[in-house]
Amino acid sequence: MKYKPKNFYNKWSKVFYMISEKTLAPVDVLFDQGYKLSYFSESLSKYEKNHLKPIEKDYNVFKSLNTWYKRDIFHIEMLVPFCPKCFSKFVIKNGVKERKLYFYHEGVVNSEIQMYKCKKCGKKFKTDITNIVDDNSNFTHEFKEKCIELAGLFFGSIRKIAYKIKKDTGISISRQTIENWILGYKIPKKEISNRYSGYYIFDVEWIKLNSVWNYRFTLFDSKQNIIVNDEIYPKENSANIQEFLSESTRNKKIIAITSDLNEKYKSIIEDLGFKHQWCLFHVFKNINKKIHDYMRDNELSDDEIDKIRQEKLELFSLFDIKSFKKARNRMNKILNQIKDYSGVIQAIIKDFLMPYFQTYFSYLLDENIERTSNKLENTFKITFPKSIKKKMKIKKGAMSRINIRKEILNQIKVFDNQPPSF
Repeated sequence: MKYKPKNFYNKWSKVFYMISEKTLAPVDVLFDQGYKLSYFSESLSKYEKNHLKPIEKDYNVFKSLNTWYKRDIFHIEMLVPFCPKCFSKFVIKNGVKERKLYFYHEGVVNSEIQMYKCKKCGKKFKTDITNIVDDNSNFTHEFKEKCIELAGLFFGSIRKIAYKIKKDTGISISRQTIENWILGYKIPKKEISNRYSGYYIFDVEWIKLNSVWNYRFTLFDSKQNIIVNDEIYPKENSANIQEFLSESTRNKKIIAITSDLNEKYKSIIEDLGFKHQWCLFHVFKNINKKIHDYMRDNELSDDEIDKIRQEKLELFSLFDIKSFKKARNRMNKILNQIKDYSGVIQAIIKDFLMPYFQTYFSYLLDENIERTSNKLENTFKITFPKSIKKKMKIKKGAMSRINIRKEILNQIKVFDNQPPSF
């Protein structure tokens, strides 16, 4: 028997001890996702590529989903499955849930939603597809958005929208469903308050709701050509005007507001710290009306009529002057010669022009101030034309249609892309 070193048994005893000892694998490895060759090579997949091209382009919709067609069934599963309760990735597939989805361009699509079971906590759950469709609806967000777009194009006419949808998709939708989508529409909020120019136009238009006249208050940014705020009030009184303008201009630049000749506006606008400009179109219209009424109510000779018309043109020439100082000097000359003017022209000068001279010519002190409210008047025609002014039943329905029209005209995008012009 050969001699064995003393450390022989000590050495091998350590080995035997190490073998008998249990060594645990890293826990995290158990929850790593397994990958298939088909994930890296489409040719190895037995499934067809997702054909829903319009949706596939929207990364936000499918960024967390894996989709494909299998035997004409649109399959949807989680890209990285995890338990919504314990957040474990140790989950297994647990069947599918069949569901019909309505896309506008693809029509009715038979779908299957992958179900899962968590092996850690036992929770059963399904793939979250709320980015595609609401839980309580078969109509996808894409389908609803298209219908909302049609509402903007057809001024909210339910009959025309339903006809267009049926023609394009073959799908019949109840008018109440379409109306509910319109009523639920909200313009996406964007934090752009600091981008408003401070130069605004304020005006009010009449809207009939359920045979009762209401009033649409609108504040418009005259430099950015975008509506700042819209609201419908039952009355056009000072309290409502004050509330609307105060709320609409809060935390925004305050420089100037152009409005029509409603005297209620003047004190409110100036109290809020704005320069005030009266719309010159309304000024000319008002002067012409005063003269027309005077000529209608009085028997005048041809010479008197000609004299009044010449004096009116002289007053109008004030607004062709490009300098506030020169306009003021010209006004002073007119006042010095006021006794030479016809009675109706004298009244217009004393009661209409002289007391509010600054309000007529504020635009000469700041070239960014809008001379007229024409921009907002045109916006009224586009967003809520006369053809539907008298057809609305409720305030919410009217405001939804107005908001849809504003969005369909792409006002927000234009505003975001245009640099300030002031």
